[in-house]
Amino acid sequence: MPVPVLYPKVSLEMQTGRIARWLVRDGATVSAGDVIFEIDNDKAAVEVEAPAAGILRHLAAEGDEVDVGAEVARITAQDEAVATVAAPLPVAPAPAPQAAPRAPAPREGRSRLPNPTPLARRIAREKGLDLTGLAGTGPRGRVQKSDVLAQLSAIAAAPLATPPAGSLNAAWLRRGEAIPVVLLHGYSADLNNWRGLFAGAPAGFPVLALDLPGHGASTRSLPADADAICAQIEATIAAQVAGPVVLAGHSFGAALAARLAARGRIDLRGLCLFAPAGLGPEIDEAFTRGILRAQTAASLRPWLERLVHDPAVISDAFLKAVALQRQDAGLTAAMQAFADRFFPDGTQVLSVKADLARLRIPARVIFGRQDRILPFASTRDLPPSVGLHAVDACGHLPHLEHPDLSLRLLTQLWRSAA
Repeated sequence: MPVPVLYPKVSLEMQTGRIARWLVRDGATVSAGDVIFEIDNDKAAVEVEAPAAGILRHLAAEGDEVDVGAEVARITAQDEAVATVAAPLPVAPAPAPQAAPRAPAPREGRSRLPNPTPLARRIAREKGLDLTGLAGTGPRGRVQKSDVLAQLSAIAAAPLATPPAGSLNAAWLRRGEAIPVVLLHGYSADLNNWRGLFAGAPAGFPVLALDLPGHGASTRSLPADADAICAQIEATIAAQVAGPVVLAGHSFGAALAARLAARGRIDLRGLCLFAPAGLGPEIDEAFTRGILRAQTAASLRPWLERLVHDPAVISDAFLKAVALQRQDAGLTAAMQAFADRFFPDGTQVLSVKADLARLRIPARVIFGRQDRILPFASTRDLPPSVGLHAVDACGHLPHLEHPDLSLRLLTQLWRSAA
């Protein structure tokens, strides 16, 4: 008699769910206790085991939403499966031919390489590591935690290529053949600030992230003005990309993206601006100074929480990364010089209103209604050609506070430009 495989309840409030991925193909032989599919909930990937041995038959596809307790698969005993397949059709009185012995279907592992464990997948997501092509050392080539950590160590130890003169530090977060999205971070951050955007789901396009001057691993000497920074960005993109790009920027990086579009020196097909600076003179001066004065995790947390609507968005890993930056006195001094040049006297001196008014490419602005660093009211003068997505329950980091929405909007813009 077939044994049903039911969709489990993995949280008290859960009523429905989705199958993230089947780990065993339809028609494969399984043993009791084999992991056959995974569920991704808000906190972890949950593995579901086969309740019996036999032939697995899928009744639901990956991505299907099903009720908790619904039958998503069925396991049929070997002899039952053979009998079902070999049963003769009643089309003639002649005796049915004897069914040939059927070899058991081969055991099948995960249908989608590289087959990471839930812990390995979570670490990779948090670190922005693409697992495509990574060979695992676990059973049947499964990628384990140790494989992910070894890959991260290898990346960290790899020597950085000397960038061309005038260019900036850059890293490919995802490679590919399509039009890439180039990412520009905001003040007091670095290119790693974007990794959280892709933590829940991988990007469907190549992604190149840059460190602005005075930030991350880029030069700490500060150019004279925004146009000089744009020239550095243009040189960096030209060294990395041969062809058109889509630009996405956050805060000051978004203002630079708008200026780059107006300069017209790169083949730009679309613009996605997260909480862009440059729409008005107002800025939270207390934040621009306090985020640099704070040196410890305890003193940094209140300033970082000012960036978001929900303080829970500021993870311990995020906090530790910023605290580590503050131990680099030279980097902090470079950021201070950056603030002195572009936010003197608590004022934004860079305006991109005219740049946005001249746009002739698809453009979107994603702005949190509860932004405490830049006022949401500054979006009221956006030109009609720029689409505004006002996000509620959101502060200054929409790409981290609402990553699913942000990635969906960015992907839609990319598709319109591709």
